[in-house]
Amino acid sequence: MNSGGPDPVRVLLTGAAGYLGSHVHRALLAAGHEVVAIDALLESVHGANAAGPEDVSRLDVRDQDALEPLLADIDVVCHLAAAVPLPQLRGAIEPVPADSSNLAAPQDVPHLHRVSGEGQRGRDDSAHGAGPCVRAPLGADRAGAARPGAEGMRWAALYAAHNDVGTAVLLAAMERAGVPRLVLGSSVAVYGEGRYRGVRSGPFYPGLRRRGDLDRGLFDHRAPRSGEVLTWEPMGEDAPLRPRSAYAASKVAQERYALAWVANTGGDAAVLRYHQLYGEPVADGRRVRSAESGVVARFRAELVAGRPPQVFEDGGQVRDFLHVRDAAVATVAAVERRLPGFVPLNIASGRPLTLWEVASVMAKATDGPTPVVTGQCRVTDIRHIVAHPERARHALDFTARTQPAKGLADYAARGIGRR
Repeated sequence: MNSGGPDPVRVLLTGAAGYLGSHVHRALLAAGHEVVAIDALLESVHGANAAGPEDVSRLDVRDQDALEPLLADIDVVCHLAAAVPLPQLRGAIEPVPADSSNLAAPQDVPHLHRVSGEGQRGRDDSAHGAGPCVRAPLGADRAGAARPGAEGMRWAALYAAHNDVGTAVLLAAMERAGVPRLVLGSSVAVYGEGRYRGVRSGPFYPGLRRRGDLDRGLFDHRAPRSGEVLTWEPMGEDAPLRPRSAYAASKVAQERYALAWVANTGGDAAVLRYHQLYGEPVADGRRVRSAESGVVARFRAELVAGRPPQVFEDGGQVRDFLHVRDAAVATVAAVERRLPGFVPLNIASGRPLTLWEVASVMAKATDGPTPVVTGQCRVTDIRHIVAHPERARHALDFTARTQPAKGLADYAARGIGRR
């Protein structure tokens, strides 16, 4: 029992064996809550013949008959279950991750091309390997070797089948059972590109970058009329949702279903838009793969292999990196605090870094080779995405504890056994 803390609640936790879900499961139990933990143990996420922990039941949220008995006397559902993109399954089951910038090793991505020509201004191309990038024509290879984005819409049906349908089935069952609260795990990917501003203009939400600029190695967004380079700025939760990938579109759909559930039932939904997560998976002795993916995991894998981290574009892309344990703390806070209505929250560190800085911090921590800027990109890649975390700080009393620079260094070093 959590003496002196919030009253314990009975929680149905979906995705409890996943990368984030396993951390949340432990944190909920440590806080004294009663947890009914389930996970479908999808092969696309956990690998073939995966066996979950003893305290996690194997159940697919799309199985209405099996789900409904578990909702009896549940106070809040924490819904983290989702089909997610994993780079190691590309070509078999899953594509590269939703935030496609820097998420797969260049040599493994046939639709990325480096070309000769003028590099990004301000870079020493001979030292960093930088050069402009192009997208192969849409019809260049109908067999799939050349695509305009990470994997186009190849896996859209998979995400819709699990994420969209699963959420709809769950919410319908919650309505029938009278469960009043939902905590939904969403993603920063729902925003697509971030918010920008020009010196002579107000806020601007740009679309795709121009092919001609990318061909010349000019990666920053520009004002359509003046050509002025736009500066990124943090955005709030009311920014437009403009997903760039099938996975991101499925997360938007989950949010829309949650909003409809709130409107129809009078329930409350806290929607947690997690930013770039990193950190070790829960160590429980099982050899079950989890969704530890993304640019940070790839950088570490390259350093473990003795290779320099490969940084796309010019390395100036800005992201917010959040330790997975901090994400679990925020999730538990959302379970414990009832927020009225539909409340989306940015769950972030509030300390953005460029991808060049991330790769450099990790390389230094491991005494590894200097990162290489490749100049590679896709037209659909997101240049900058940074969001305000203030609403979560006020609503959940949440502030990330781990400084990204230190957390990233520790994560990299542990992968090589240095710390």
